[in-house]
Amino acid sequence: MLETLRKSASGIVAKILMGLLIVSFGIWGIADVFRGFGSQTLATIGDTEITVPEFRQLYQQRLQQVSQQLKRGITPEQARAFGIPDQLLQEQLAEAALNDQAKSLGLALSDAEIARRVQSNPSFFGPGGSFDPNYFNQLLRSNGFTEARFVEAERGLAVRQQLIQSLGGGVTVPQVLKDALARYESEERSVNYAMLTAHALPALAEPSDEELRKFFDERKIAFRAPEYRKVSVLVLTPEALANSESISDADVEAAYKANLASYGTPEKRVVQQIVFPNEQEAAAAAARITAGTPFADIIAERKLEAKDVELGDVTRADIFDKAVADAAFALAPDATSGVVAGRFGPVIVHVGTVTPGTTKPLTEVAGQIRTQLQLDTARRAVLTKYDQIEDERAGGAMLAEIASKAGIPVQSFDTNIQGQTPDGSSIPSIPGRAEVLRGAFAADVGSDNDPVQLPQNGGYVWFAVDGITAPRDRTFEEARAQVLDRWKQDQTAQALDKKVEDIKAKVAGGEAFDKAVTDAGLELRAANGLRRGRAADGVPQDILEAVFETPQGQVGSSLAEGGESRLLFQVLRVSVPPAATQDEKLLSDVRQSLENDLMTEYVVELQGQLGPRINRAALDQIVGTDAVN
Repeated sequence: MLETLRKSASGIVAKILMGLLIVSFGIWGIADVFRGFGSQTLATIGDTEITVPEFRQLYQQRLQQVSQQLKRGITPEQARAFGIPDQLLQEQLAEAALNDQAKSLGLALSDAEIARRVQSNPSFFGPGGSFDPNYFNQLLRSNGFTEARFVEAERGLAVRQQLIQSLGGGVTVPQVLKDALARYESEERSVNYAMLTAHALPALAEPSDEELRKFFDERKIAFRAPEYRKVSVLVLTPEALANSESISDADVEAAYKANLASYGTPEKRVVQQIVFPNEQEAAAAAARITAGTPFADIIAERKLEAKDVELGDVTRADIFDKAVADAAFALAPDATSGVVAGRFGPVIVHVGTVTPGTTKPLTEVAGQIRTQLQLDTARRAVLTKYDQIEDERAGGAMLAEIASKAGIPVQSFDTNIQGQTPDGSSIPSIPGRAEVLRGAFAADVGSDNDPVQLPQNGGYVWFAVDGITAPRDRTFEEARAQVLDRWKQDQTAQALDKKVEDIKAKVAGGEAFDKAVTDAGLELRAANGLRRGRAADGVPQDILEAVFETPQGQVGSSLAEGGESRLLFQVLRVSVPPAATQDEKLLSDVRQSLENDLMTEYVVELQGQLGPRINRAALDQIVGTDAVN
């Protein structure tokens, strides 16, 4: 849910829509420095201002994201070397330019439409399945938003979407490009190939201790013991709180009665209907049926086919027309209705076989209902518990102390960045495992870390680094098993590569590919109709990219099975079908790329017209003082 808020509140709309519009400052230049502007103004573009406080907050968030990706803190110098300040400012200026242009064009959204967008966002739905104002306010508070700030951000996002979408909607792919894509996609190749595995090689002789030591000394860094960190983790999820939630038998029974259809199978009926052009014909037919004329005879007289009258063996919910559904499910088996006022004209309904519905007794589903109600209640309790934990953290309490008060256990373990303990086993399974490890290896001992949010269930994971064991060089004796395994891998790879080159040399010398392969003791296989990006039965995917990079008649090779084997092949034929079909998915991707290029050009031109101006002194102050350590 935090991700939903962040997407709504920050980042240029083009990035949200397309992942683009990262445009070099060098294209349009932003070298101007403010003269006589307020100290809280970082930049302006048109009539739109970017303030120092808002940029400082966004910049700190970006540094935290990058440091987590790098698994270490970064200095201000490193941040500048990565181009982070200019990239972020560039994004903010692009967003501001779109805001300014939208304002000048008179684009706006009413309060009613903004309210509709917020209220229809599933992230703000309560247990009842609809918008919950209290839940909405709790979410905003726990994620550092005021309602006014969030609504304003949502309004700006919606307006920018209007502007961007109006520009890219009419882009078409040129026919010449379509034809080239069709040829590229439809090209077919036929090959003979063989798989060379380690089993085709002579057994390796065991290395001497001296050889292994030499191998180890030359690659000592590859056998270093990694950094380990002692990490404490506090997990807050609905599942963790559910068992402590008390649900009465009366609540279970009420939920059961309110959702009876969910605890069994609904009644089904075989239904037919005749739709008449007017009331008079329908009434005449109904009178004849009442007098004894079979419903089937009316169908035959009107020369109707089964598809004109059969609705099938359906439930009430399957019938689109409510009036027809009500009539059909009010009839006895093998009975016919009178005239029904249907949506598409007067209708007579006939019911055949009736299959009664079934409902599981409460005793059979009570446990399931209670568990679901506990989870629903726990989801609401998560935010209250979150506030309690954050209040304790703000007061300086440690995770263990907080966990004791909150009634949630803390897990502690020694781990490397891959989640392995020093003995080689895996750490316990925890939600958000990858994010927790990245954060833990970017933090310092005792540092205050933001919790990892779990979007899949609305939970949170807090972590703390309690200790760090620095990486170190292992001795040969410690690493011996790993050294032997790595030595065997290297020797096998060298032998496979040599055999591949030997076969290629024979073919280059005039020997037929088929003979060179079979003489080497390999199984020769054939594959026809290979196409780019398409799976082919029995043909290793590793071969395809190399096949389409190799000219007809030539021999090529590629790694296979994760580098443990080699593929040898000869391209026999290359053909393009005359009636090449268009790949709609590929055309859609190309169209999106063209739209992205158009959007980029538009924003570059817009920024050039509006004239961005930068308070370099303020930017340098932010960049020089804010860093993740």
